[in-house]
Amino acid sequence: MTRPLTKVATCLLLASAVTSQTWTQVTPTTTPSQRRAGAMEFSLLNAGILMYGGLQFGPTANLNETWLFNGADWSQLSPATTPPARWGHRMVYDSHRARIVTFGGRSPGVTTTTNDTWEWDGNDWQQMSPTNYPSARAFYSMAFDERRGVTVMYGAQSGSTFAGGDETWEYDGTTWTQIVTPTAPPGLETPAMTYDKGRGVVVMFGGWNGSSPGTLYNTTWEYDGSDWTLRTLPTSPPPSYRAACTYDDTRGRVLLYGGFGSGALQGTWEYDGNNWTMIAATGPARSTECYIGHDLILGATWLFGGSGPTGVSNETWSFTAPTTAIAGTYGQACAGSTGTPSLTPASLPVLGTNYDLDISVGGLTTFVVVAHGLNNRELAPGIPLPLDLATAGIAGCQLEVRPDVTVTLLTTAGIGLAQIAIPNNPALTGQELFSQFFSLDVAAANGFGAMSNAVHAVLGQ
Repeated sequence: MTRPLTKVATCLLLASAVTSQTWTQVTPTTTPSQRRAGAMEFSLLNAGILMYGGLQFGPTANLNETWLFNGADWSQLSPATTPPARWGHRMVYDSHRARIVTFGGRSPGVTTTTNDTWEWDGNDWQQMSPTNYPSARAFYSMAFDERRGVTVMYGAQSGSTFAGGDETWEYDGTTWTQIVTPTAPPGLETPAMTYDKGRGVVVMFGGWNGSSPGTLYNTTWEYDGSDWTLRTLPTSPPPSYRAACTYDDTRGRVLLYGGFGSGALQGTWEYDGNNWTMIAATGPARSTECYIGHDLILGATWLFGGSGPTGVSNETWSFTAPTTAIAGTYGQACAGSTGTPSLTPASLPVLGTNYDLDISVGGLTTFVVVAHGLNNRELAPGIPLPLDLATAGIAGCQLEVRPDVTVTLLTTAGIGLAQIAIPNNPALTGQELFSQFFSLDVAAANGFGAMSNAVHAVLGQ
């Protein structure tokens, strides 16, 4: 069937490119001791990567040290207040409140577990007093949902149900709330987890469940604040847990490194919302229980420490890679009278080519309005996305994209094509682009129309 075409040329903002190398060891003048299974996270107030805690090697010791890496050197900080020593914990950066959050872990002893909540404000640590909180646990995973402004936690050591390994918790800066979802992953220990900023979902991969006979997973789950969704993907990394995982803001995708599976793994994988792709087969040798963080200022991903066949590390590594073009779906569509509309990438937004998006409205010949934008986080200052469109008469639907450019076209038998000519300009490498459409459908339940899912794309090679 012939599909009607529409071409939209959009002026996109400048984004920096990255080099073609992958893992590179750096040699700071000062460096922390060998350690594993602690946590580090970008701190905007400190303009660098903050690292706290971990299990030291030779002699074994539970650490309460706070370190800062500025992209060139490490410096140990001396805050007035320091949390008890811990390892097996996670940290996230709450960008809404400019705080780093951590919880529990193995503390204060090497084998004991706690359930305290601490925050870093750029100068000092403060123990919080939430009215509700999870049970004591270690080797969970955490991510900060920037759209909703909450910290999300899942899992516990051994992944057992009785220990809370199958629980979803959220922290809003005041209290922890257990979220009971219609669908839940199995109990998991240290699955890889991060927040996919481009697609607005928490992504979780792998994990270990210690219930006999023990299961190591290579499944990919996504959490949108309402439910967990198990993704069926063409390719997945090998089963693993205790891998390093972060969101690569520079390249707009999830980055996964190492972990323990059939031994210490050294593959580097990226996830674009459609599939996992291995982009490097080798990396730092001590690749389990590493510290990882992405520096928003320098646009660099840093990895420190970890364990492996050759012992425990205190090496510092940086990661860079080419920004290839990607496009992945996200968000919830709302149905019309002939089914649920969908927007699907039919090609990738490669510089100098046409970027195609397939439109389907379930056989209905109708007008659709396609919105393209450079932002999926807020419609305007103080108006966050997604936006409930009930007040606009489109009940049950939500806007996922800031509509910087809109195009109207007529579908034929419910099929259409949106096409964008991507300029052949290297300065556009890494620029994000978001797309979604509204279909006119007076027979829809809301009497007005339906909305498709959205698509997140990154311009590149």
